[in-house]
Amino acid sequence: MANLRLKKIIERMWPNMEIDISLPNKLFRGNNIDIGCHLDIDLTDYIIRAELFDRFGSSILLSSEDDEQIELIDDGEDGNFVIHIEKGTTELFHLISYLEIEIEDGDGKLQTVYFAPLRFEDNIYLRA
Repeated sequence: MANLRLKKIIERMWPNMEIDISLPNKLFRGNNIDIGCHLDIDLTDYIIRAELFDRFGSSILLSSEDDEQIELIDDGEDGNFVIHIEKGTTELFHLISYLEIEIEDGDGKLQTVYFAPLRFEDNIYLRA
């Protein structure tokens, strides 16, 4: 009974959200990467944060507070945004890295809405 009550409280605080991610067919380390995303909520009052990292300590932190990092499309009303990863920032990343996206509401509550591995292609022709 207590677990059911707790589940209902959690569902009211954080309704189930669905996210769609559009990744390029191939990801190459060192190139700029644009990741299109859609959440099924109005993002007007949210801060979006993303981290791309690997298990060896490479990490990039991005935030919607900077439009050049995470760009809200149409002010986030439709839940659309694009994560921009600048050229040259992923050169030292491992071929298997991870992307985590979280949102923060106006009350400071955080929720991870996406976490998955990203696989970079090893292209010997792009090496310096």
